[in-house]
Amino acid sequence: MGLSQLWELQEMHLRRQELQRQLQTSALARELKKEKERLEALRETVRTRMQEREELLQEIAAREKVCHGLQTRRKHLETRLYSGTTNNPKELNNLQQQMATIAADLQAEEEKTLEATSRHEELDNWLATSTATFQAGRQAYREKLAGYRTWLAGLQQEIDVLAANAAQLEGEIEPQLRDLYCQLRRRLGVRALARVIKGSCSGCNLMIPSFTLREIRSGKTVYCESCGRLLLP
Repeated sequence: MGLSQLWELQEMHLRRQELQRQLQTSALARELKKEKERLEALRETVRTRMQEREELLQEIAAREKVCHGLQTRRKHLETRLYSGTTNNPKELNNLQQQMATIAADLQAEEEKTLEATSRHEELDNWLATSTATFQAGRQAYREKLAGYRTWLAGLQQEIDVLAANAAQLEGEIEPQLRDLYCQLRRRLGVRALARVIKGSCSGCNLMIPSFTLREIRSGKTVYCESCGRLLLP
């Protein structure tokens, strides 16, 4: 009975070890981490581009203000030039030169305004697409995260139950056997016991001699000559 309890205890420890390995090597956890990093990078890029859009709006407003000022000045000069109140050739030439300069400045400013407006429209389109992508990605991430947390809670619950059951079983095993098992675990790891399957040690596959098999079946404490595990029938 004691050896069968040891085997049951080992199975609990092995199962708990496997569950803990799953926790540490979860592919979904790695996938969620990468997805979170990607979403955070996209969100930061969106914030940066939104700031760029605001700066473009300010630039467009400032350039439109400059254009309006140039148009006002041009209109004022046109009034002076064509009102007939100015007859001095030198003054007329000076007015024409000022108008030419203003026209050139206005054209350059309008081109820059148009370019800024075009960039703003491109940014608007990019932001609309990227924001939709981010929102869809965030929703998918939250759904995956909820599933992962449910799986994690179930796994942790099973680990806790195994730990409690193992502790209870350890208390039922004879102290001498329990101490022996603990010594073997320290030396061999969790898989300290091995079954004899078709005449071989399940731990290392070594064939067990017939007389040794008889000793195992009789209940004697026998260790595998190859791997050192305690053998159970």
